[in-house]
Amino acid sequence: MEPARRPDTPGYGVVSLFSGAGGLDLGLEHAGLKILAQVEMDADCVQTLIRQSKNRPQPTEVIQSRLEDLDPESLREGIGFRKGELPLLAGGPPCQPFTTSGRRRGLLDARATTLFPAYLEWVDAFDPRALLIENVDGMLSAALRHRPLEERGRRWPEGAESEERKGSFLKWFLDELKSRKYSVSWGIAEAADYGVPQMRQRTVLIAVKSDRPCWLPAPRFGGAGQPPFRTLRDALMNVKELGSVMPLSERKHFVYEHIPPGGNWRNLPDQLRRETMGGAYEATGGKSGWWRRLAWDRPAPTILGMPDHSSTALIHPDEIRCLSVNECAAAQSFPPGIEFAGGFRSQYRQIGNAVPPLLGQALGEQLLRFWEYGPEDVEPPVPAWRQSSANRRPGTHGWTLPEGYHLHVRIRPDHVWATYDVERPSDIGVEREPGTSMG
Repeated sequence: MEPARRPDTPGYGVVSLFSGAGGLDLGLEHAGLKILAQVEMDADCVQTLIRQSKNRPQPTEVIQSRLEDLDPESLREGIGFRKGELPLLAGGPPCQPFTTSGRRRGLLDARATTLFPAYLEWVDAFDPRALLIENVDGMLSAALRHRPLEERGRRWPEGAESEERKGSFLKWFLDELKSRKYSVSWGIAEAADYGVPQMRQRTVLIAVKSDRPCWLPAPRFGGAGQPPFRTLRDALMNVKELGSVMPLSERKHFVYEHIPPGGNWRNLPDQLRRETMGGAYEATGGKSGWWRRLAWDRPAPTILGMPDHSSTALIHPDEIRCLSVNECAAAQSFPPGIEFAGGFRSQYRQIGNAVPPLLGQALGEQLLRFWEYGPEDVEPPVPAWRQSSANRRPGTHGWTLPEGYHLHVRIRPDHVWATYDVERPSDIGVEREPGTSMG
């Protein structure tokens, strides 16, 4: 194999783990980085990555394997890098142990128990200059050891062990990265802030070998003096071929005939509304995504892998059908012409699980600025919504250096940060609930 270009030449090299359908990698590539190798175990995703690789001047090495079954040092040597030379190790372990729709078992989940130690072995084998990780926002509040809600009692977290507190998984992971001399910034990234025609919030961690962190990129859309958020209309205007379309049952087709563009179950006649929602009718919570039809002039909601499901529906504004595979890809900001392997259900799943390429591009450009111009002395302003959302997602934004942690969010008594010293940086404020301790 021809050795890969060294990091001191144009085209910063990337090894991608848990590559999925390649959304993050396409964005990094568009920013100016070079995808050297991709590791992915799903057979359809691998075929999708191979199709993308054929369009590159030097094809990417696509490896179908579980991470824990592959020798990272052999791969590092095969692509021509010594330890400490690789610019970027991108991609994070899958989200299922942390998703709020699952059981949120953290490291008790067998997937996390296996994958995160294996991931750290790859970090040790490559010792890269930077790490880039994307995951669901539930990763930030997950506990190392989950205690079921019914077992917590009225005075939770009184007497709770540190491993059971919210955010203890994140602190464990940050400690692991700090011990490897990385400075880390983390937070919730809103994809629409970076030109993705979709509202999609995900955790992003950027770790760099430096005594100062690489900040998360500042929003580019939707703010004062910025272009407005891109809409579903913007996303679909250039879709020439629909591709596969998830079928709707006759019953669902009938229900959606009664819902206008931008509407949901609340627009149904009362009797049909009660029949359609069933037991969920009396349930609390927003439920705004139930039996939803999309609106042309707003960003799409989060693109998920089941566009026909009543709680995650992606129904076209004008037609009684799901968004097609190619329309979902456009709403995720995949470039036109990307071909997804497998059957239509697999294609929807690949797209729904992907990192939007435009978000990947913004992250790649931020890293390139960091490498080329050095750390910024002052952190860009943290969007207010990232701080105000801390009531339901404690720990949503902060950064860590070898000497300590710095937070932008409330410190709640049930959160692990309430039991540790947290420094107050001079250029930001740290709020905490009344009566809670900083140490």
